Amino acid sequence: VAINRKVFDMFKEINNSHTHLTLDERRIILTGITNGSTKTAIAQTIGKDKSTIAKEIKLHRTISHKCGFPLECANYRKCPFGRKCTADCPEYSPFYCYRRDRSPGACNGCSKWSYCRYNKYTYNPEKAYADYKETLTEARAGVNLTTLEARKIAQTIAPLLKQGLSPYRILQMHPELEISEKTLYNYIEQDVFHD
Repeated sequence: VAINRKVFDMFKEINNSHTHLTLDERRIILTGITNGSTKTAIAQTIGKDKSTIAKEIKLHRTISHKCGFPLECANYRKCPFGRKCTADCPEYSPFYCYRRDRSPGACNGCSKWSYCRYNKYTYNPEKAYADYKETLTEARAGVNLTTLEARKIAQTIAPLLKQGLSPYRILQMHPELEISEKTLYNYIEQDVFHD
């Protein structure tokens, strides 16, 4: 059966927009950042949503150069107070870099890199992918609770389970627990709340 190429490409784009980022896609993101592309342009290139690209860059960029000034003040060079920066200084104006703080969201490839004295953030696709794989492994390992969090949940649910209430009903009564019914069942099955 022949499939119209345009329909196939549309299906592929829709299907791809709901998958995790691959290492190759992360390398494309780096190329986009280095070339000064917008998050929208990068997203269109790899068939993802702009918000996915924004979250990826913000989550995985790292500070590669720390500003040597006491504060990142835009008026540092023309400071009338001898460059003794404090947040309550009347001349203090937070430094803002469109490329770093807006789009694309990292400093890779910036033409001002060599003389910029403010915080520099870089994006590394290999490190981002390794972080993603580690997070994915931890998520699949099971329980993502501290002992204190487990105790707090147990204090709420244990008496209700003893009364014969279902996990569904308990979560309806206690939305502050902020976990799904499936997660609660998994925690119970894994005996997470046993001391």
